[in-house]
Amino acid sequence: MNTSDSHNDNAIPNIHIPENEKVLACLKDIHPYDKIILPFSENKVNQGITSSDLVGHFALMSNLPLDSKYVIYGSEALVHPKTGIIFGFITGINVVYRLPDNLLKEAKEGNLINFRVMKDSGIHEMKNLEDNWVSSPSITDPLIYKCYEYYGQAVPEEAAVHLNFDLDLTTPRTREFQDQARSRRLLSVGLLVVACILIFFLWYAANYFMQLPR
Repeated sequence: MNTSDSHNDNAIPNIHIPENEKVLACLKDIHPYDKIILPFSENKVNQGITSSDLVGHFALMSNLPLDSKYVIYGSEALVHPKTGIIFGFITGINVVYRLPDNLLKEAKEGNLINFRVMKDSGIHEMKNLEDNWVSSPSITDPLIYKCYEYYGQAVPEEAAVHLNFDLDLTTPRTREFQDQARSRRLLSVGLLVVACILIFFLWYAANYFMQLPR
């Protein structure tokens, strides 16, 4: 999807702020030779460091304004246009978001197991990121919009943002959920085995009685 070039270059936010120090260092390490920040356009994304399937992923988020979508050091990124805070980027096969600490805490308390903290991912360039940079296939567009609103505040209210497990996540993959799913699969297999055994015995009994002398 090619959106772009409808940005006003003069309106590019100032991303050189303390909150972005570590993520800018990370993105620069990944590809130091691209321009620091440009309005999003597919042809500005460095496809040598981004999976072709993910190019334009942020651009397709219709609930986020166009002026929050940029390319930083060749990586597609989300930036709040007012505060300049970077809250998402894509590199390789990783779609990474900066979740407010309160949301991340609630995700951990909910026992979600498919939230990967990027500083612990083993990717060298990400080892110095803050703890709240995460990647998860469960994260939905409404949750990203919460991040957009949160990082647009001059003084973010941590306690005011909460996780809605029904709307913000796709099929929460908690350990409890996986245990229940495993139990349901085992029950289905067990019932199938029992049904097969019963059918066999019914077939055997029917053949036996048909062969009895009359």
